[in-house]
Amino acid sequence: MVRLSAVLVFFTCIANAIAKEEDISPSINQHHRREDQLSSVYDVPYYGNETFVAQPSEILGVNGDDPTPDYHDYLPYIYVVFGSQGFPHVRAIVEPEDFNADTQEDECPQPLNLQSGKDDEKLKPLYDGTEDSLGFSSSDPSKMPYRFPVKICELIVDENSIHLEDIGLGNMKLSHNNKTYDVPQVKLNPSKFILLGDTGMRIKPTNLGLGKLGEDNTADGGFNCDGPQVYGVKQCLTNFTKEELTETPEGSFQNLDNWYFKDIADSAAKEDADVVVFVGDYLYRQGPCPTGAVNTAKVYNATDGTTISKNEVKECSAVNDNSHMNETIQSQHMMNFVPGTYGDNWYGWWADWFYPAMNLLRTTPIIPGRGNHEICTRGGFGFFLFMFPYDIDDGSTNYCLDNYPPYAVRFEHEQFLVMDDSIINPLRGGVDHYMNTLEGCPGAPEDGQPLIVPKRENRYLDPKNAEETEEQVELFTRWFKDIEFLSLDRETNFYVGHRPVLGIGCNYTDVVTLDWTLQQSLTNTTFDRISALITGHMHWLEVLEFEDNVLPAQMIVGNGGTMMIENKIDQSSIFYINLTVGKEEYGIHGRVKRGITKSAFGYGIMERQDDLSYEVQFKTWQADKGSMANQFNLTIPAGLRKNAKADATEDGGGQATMPGGNVIVSSGDIQSRLLPFIVGAFFVIVYLCN
Repeated sequence: MVRLSAVLVFFTCIANAIAKEEDISPSINQHHRREDQLSSVYDVPYYGNETFVAQPSEILGVNGDDPTPDYHDYLPYIYVVFGSQGFPHVRAIVEPEDFNADTQEDECPQPLNLQSGKDDEKLKPLYDGTEDSLGFSSSDPSKMPYRFPVKICELIVDENSIHLEDIGLGNMKLSHNNKTYDVPQVKLNPSKFILLGDTGMRIKPTNLGLGKLGEDNTADGGFNCDGPQVYGVKQCLTNFTKEELTETPEGSFQNLDNWYFKDIADSAAKEDADVVVFVGDYLYRQGPCPTGAVNTAKVYNATDGTTISKNEVKECSAVNDNSHMNETIQSQHMMNFVPGTYGDNWYGWWADWFYPAMNLLRTTPIIPGRGNHEICTRGGFGFFLFMFPYDIDDGSTNYCLDNYPPYAVRFEHEQFLVMDDSIINPLRGGVDHYMNTLEGCPGAPEDGQPLIVPKRENRYLDPKNAEETEEQVELFTRWFKDIEFLSLDRETNFYVGHRPVLGIGCNYTDVVTLDWTLQQSLTNTTFDRISALITGHMHWLEVLEFEDNVLPAQMIVGNGGTMMIENKIDQSSIFYINLTVGKEEYGIHGRVKRGITKSAFGYGIMERQDDLSYEVQFKTWQADKGSMANQFNLTIPAGLRKNAKADATEDGGGQATMPGGNVIVSSGDIQSRLLPFIVGAFFVIVYLCN
């Protein structure tokens, strides 16, 4: 009986271990139900029989033309996303009404070499363009801002697919409506990579000039614009006119003619690269842009702890034109500020991502990182519909995850380890909210003076968020253990995240590190097998190379198009920086050997050489010349960055691979997580047996 009890205890421990690994704090990794998310954050209820007809183009004005063309002329839109298992996901965006009258089935583009009876080799709809399939009520126009009037089809090409050879050689084609379309080539041994991120046009209104319209003064015959928010804009209970706007509109805005993402993406498409490594932040158009909008984005002044505003007039009101939105109107009921080419809907994603990136995505597959602008309350709908590499079809109405575990995209000579760090909330919003001036940032120390040790932005200085801080450090400590395990399978590993782990900035008086949460989650062995970090988030170019490669090179490519942050770190000080991060007991530090920080639009090109090293060229956009120019070069040595103990077994200790080496799934990951619980259960058994 004792032994039977021991066995039961053993399996109970195992079950609890598995449950524990699957149970992530709801505040961190909770599956959002669409209707819950909408009702608590975005939902706009009916107000009797009143008709809401206030349009951004009528109320806020439209100056100039948005260069975004009608999307109908560009469908089907075919692109390839590398999935969480390393397989290419061939995706096609098509018209929702495409329908085959003969088969009575939804019509997706199909491969030319499709064999009879091979239904598993066909593209199938992920989303058919109807609100019902997203858990929406088609009779409720309050859900209109989240409209995606397109159909998304997908085929995963795994190691058993009949299309594997064709897609590897660049010969895979799709047929749709009697026309033939090329699928981007997926090389199993790519050598040239585009490094890109933070591309969308920044539009973040905080005040649209509503004035008294924002006050609850309906008893005095005024208006109440204190209703639920849609894309950051509080809705009014009554219509109003342009003459009733009484204040200067404010927020964070970018001039439309200073948004060069399409130029940058078109230039990247001409590089003839094999893979795009995208570090997140596709969608920045969060709301409308009033004419004469004043850019009053707050920045933190470390001298006295206050915030200031830099008042600049920006012109981006062309995005208010919503003449194309008629197809989404369900009834006579409308809301104020019906979206133009902005917001987490198809029109926002088309204008901010799919149209400007079209020439690049139609030729080059992408590893899709996730940024903080793709969290569930920002661009989560579009990210999980179009870019998300996981299958979350669990029979519920889930549309978005707060966070998902790291995964590997593996090729023959290297692998990319992708981290979702989008949920982190840095102290005071992070260094991108600080005021950066050349006069305030320290220069090179004089002879005999100590090296510059960047200050760390400890989130525990904000006691209100102590619980969230602790939960997130615990979560990312687990994820970094997964990263370390995944790195055993290749000698060359590139970490792909959004937030810079080893980057630096300036908070007006001091050089500071950029992401304390991730740094606190590291151990002294986390990055032993990581050659370089590819991240974004900070809207500038930054490259740091460390002496003797004691730390992986940090590459920040958050300069893909969104409004630049004024990064004016004194370049003479970079060579005197001794970066120290993480918990003191781990002693993670390194002196910068060479580097650059520069506020200029652009991207990186990383190319593997014959000796298996990598040459990285960072190019920046020259608006006056309409071309790219080389800005900085970096060499990443071949092989292991650090002589760490590498005990990876064949194919990564239980990691299956497709021809060419793409990762499928880590079976060893679960085993390694369960090991502590198995050992604990063993001692329980010994105790009970005695």
